[in-house]
Amino acid sequence: MLPRKYRLSAKEFQRTYQSGSKFRGEHGMLVVDKKSSNPLPHFGFVVSKKIGNAVLRHRFTRLLRTIFLEAVVEFDLEKYPYRYEYVSFKFLNDREILKKEIFELIGRSIK
Repeated sequence: MLPRKYRLSAKEFQRTYQSGSKFRGEHGMLVVDKKSSNPLPHFGFVVSKKIGNAVLRHRFTRLLRTIFLEAVVEFDLEKYPYRYEYVSFKFLNDREILKKEIFELIGRSIK
């Protein structure tokens, strides 16, 4: 579970999408808004119905949460208190491929 301190609030979703930089991958798009007033990074996830039924969408969301928690440690994202929103549009069951893509998108976003 993603700790509350890292969650993107409902109000911030639209603001992040409108004013953030977009980095597109094969399975989703990372939207990063660097104009955050919070001292910690915040993450939000949008999982399209194209992914599948509710069970698959929730499974995919749980997978995204664990990958982004690993990214906080791997990239020391607490130095970058940005707002991150991941919009997924293609289901992928292989955790390692998805993790590699997300890490690449995060790496591009913090340069």
